[in-house]
Amino acid sequence: MYKTGGKGAGLSKNRKAVLRFLSLYFLFLAGLVILYGTYIPCLMDYYIVRPEESYFTFFYENHFRATYTFEGILVGMAFAALYCLTMQAGVSMVILSGLLFLLTHASYIKFVNRKELLRLDDLRLTEAAGMAVGYLKFTPDRFLAILAGGLLLFVAAGVVLDCLGDKGWKAKSYRQENAQEQPDFGEKSVLERGRARRLGLYAIRLLGCAGLCVCICLYTNHFFGERYVIDVIEPISPEKDRYVLYRFLQNDSLSRISVEQVEVSYDFLLSQSPPRQSPGSGAAPGSPENTATAELSGFPNIIVIMNESWWNTDNIQSDRITFSQDPMGPYKALTGQCSTGWLTSPVWGGGTLRPEVEFLTGLNTKYYNADSVYAKLQGHRIPSVADYFNGLGYETVAIHPYYGYFYGREAAYAGMGFDRVIFEGDMQHKDIYTRYISDESLAKEIIALSRQGGDSPNFIWAVSMANHNRTLEYHADTLVDYDYPIEVRGEKLQYEGYDTIANYINGIYLANQAFAQLVDYFSAVEQPTVLVMFGDHCPFFSAETLEAFGLGEGADGAKERLYSTPVIVWSNVSEEKLDFSGESMYYLPMMLIDYAGLPDSDMARILRYERSYFQTNSWEFVRDASGAVIREGTEEQIRALSHYKTVQYDILEGDGMGEDVWKPIISKRWE
Repeated sequence: MYKTGGKGAGLSKNRKAVLRFLSLYFLFLAGLVILYGTYIPCLMDYYIVRPEESYFTFFYENHFRATYTFEGILVGMAFAALYCLTMQAGVSMVILSGLLFLLTHASYIKFVNRKELLRLDDLRLTEAAGMAVGYLKFTPDRFLAILAGGLLLFVAAGVVLDCLGDKGWKAKSYRQENAQEQPDFGEKSVLERGRARRLGLYAIRLLGCAGLCVCICLYTNHFFGERYVIDVIEPISPEKDRYVLYRFLQNDSLSRISVEQVEVSYDFLLSQSPPRQSPGSGAAPGSPENTATAELSGFPNIIVIMNESWWNTDNIQSDRITFSQDPMGPYKALTGQCSTGWLTSPVWGGGTLRPEVEFLTGLNTKYYNADSVYAKLQGHRIPSVADYFNGLGYETVAIHPYYGYFYGREAAYAGMGFDRVIFEGDMQHKDIYTRYISDESLAKEIIALSRQGGDSPNFIWAVSMANHNRTLEYHADTLVDYDYPIEVRGEKLQYEGYDTIANYINGIYLANQAFAQLVDYFSAVEQPTVLVMFGDHCPFFSAETLEAFGLGEGADGAKERLYSTPVIVWSNVSEEKLDFSGESMYYLPMMLIDYAGLPDSDMARILRYERSYFQTNSWEFVRDASGAVIREGTEEQIRALSHYKTVQYDILEGDGMGEDVWKPIISKRWE
């Protein structure tokens, strides 16, 4: 029997009071989440952009953007999912705010060094993720205070809301009400019914959390799937790349391009490709002497070195710091017998994967994150220049004098189709330059490979390590008393010590010497050979050092000098010279194929067409075919860019129509 009497009215009032309180609690909770999702995305991006105006001015000028709405909805759903698990607003706010704080600061660190934000694919590269931990240092400033203060304010609001909820009182009220209204079925029955109710609530909460996670995935897929666009011609500015959550979750595979679009782009690009210029061949294009065959006798060895932090020190235009001798001396001594010039790197200070991916694939990393490409290569096949040389019967070898798991290169090189991969454990020559295997040792390793002979020519791709900043874990200790051949002179710098600058400058000098040693060796042998070396990026220098070098903010041409890297080509195949005047790095394999007089490929033809419209197309610079900086594109330039981007999408994310895009054309005359 139910208990009745005067207490019934009191219980009813108690129940109504609890319901009113719960209604107010969830109303305030919903308002807190809406405010959180509205303000926090802007707060995160404010930390990245660091404008001069106040946060609220920034907020009112920008918060209506669609990307902020997307980020705010994601934040709200993530909070709701955490709340379903914890049933505590304060705890949920602490967890989510902590994650958003770390994501924002990590994105800022990457943005400062590479002009791009952190992406989810970056976390798949475990070595890179481990390196990033060392950069999670917090420098007190007003932006850090605003970000941390804003997040803590919401956390405090969540804690206060939970305190007002007084969960203990509510639980007691429910227990009293249940005890008074329960029919007299016995103590065991009451306990079982209470346990069943709790299990039911747990199940509902878990289902709610799972449902919200599914909603997050579906909403993200929908939002990104609707956002495949051709980027404008002008360089990407911080205002266009500042959305922290958007960039973190951005996945090129979520964009949607139809098979018909891809087919149209391939047909258009291949039909429009201009006639090739082949300075390495004396025959005119299309003549019998210039017809591709499967015979290997005339194909030269191709050796390409991407040298870590190799940069032209002539870009230093200041008397505040000088050197006892010219670090570029050995390079300049070779200009009479080599093609020299400069390329435009997509990065400076770091980000070696970008130029590496650009050369090996012909893809412009302005539109596709290089780290994500390397992540995709873990078990995924991407066409590359290794396919091209494999198709001509070359033995293809990749050399990197460091650990194979660094950025997943072991799997990446295999995914690109290299026949052999040599890392530091496989090398015969391992002399150390202050911290890592020297460029001279790398040159000796290349010479040793060439001496092995064989019926097939070699394509050797080598990525040096000697002049990398000395922050990586390695089995060799840094040599603090290394006998540098060049003395750095001038004022003392507070942030960067003498040893760091001396290490970079001497590393550049020794890289020049190592290339000169390769030229000396191959000049004395009869093997037809083409030697290429280019720098991946300018070394990292602090703001103080940049000022001392005449490369500070506002200095004439400073940005262009920071993003330029030298290139040098020696050959005993042709006496003609290549002209390098700032081309993007993804054009280099096409230029090399033409120079060496090698058969064409579809990708080389596509790149040749793209080069007819753009000399440079990077995050920082867009130049037309003549080298003039442009901010708006013509209709023809936009069309060329659109088709090229579509081909890139197909190669990375499509149905495999471009899997043979680097395959050499050996069955028909060159056009």
